[in-house]
Amino acid sequence: MAQTLGRATIKYNGKSLKTDKGAKINLGGVERKPVVGDQVHGYAEDMTAPFIDCVISVTKDTDLEEIKNITDATVTFEADSGQMWVLKNAWSSVPMEVTAGEGGKVPVKLYGMRCDKM
Repeated sequence: MAQTLGRATIKYNGKSLKTDKGAKINLGGVERKPVVGDQVHGYAEDMTAPFIDCVISVTKDTDLEEIKNITDATVTFEADSGQMWVLKNAWSSVPMEVTAGEGGKVPVKLYGMRCDKM
């Protein structure tokens, strides 16, 4: 039986993030939106930026300032099922918002210029 994706390891510039379950990667690319008038006319294309969205746990070794200031980074999303994607020239896009309790949760969203499957 083939293994399905269960866990993902996310690293920026070789440093691992302590991610919770539910980390997501959006590969970016072309988004096709319907064009509708009196009938469906077709679709219009728009580009979307690839991103990784996750929640991390905060430990005494977590450098939130460093994560908040990520720019021009190489970010990897490694699936336990064998796939790996690389987000190139990535940057952190949301301010750090720390929630106390249950590991000190912090949402992290990293956008990139492109996403390549390795």
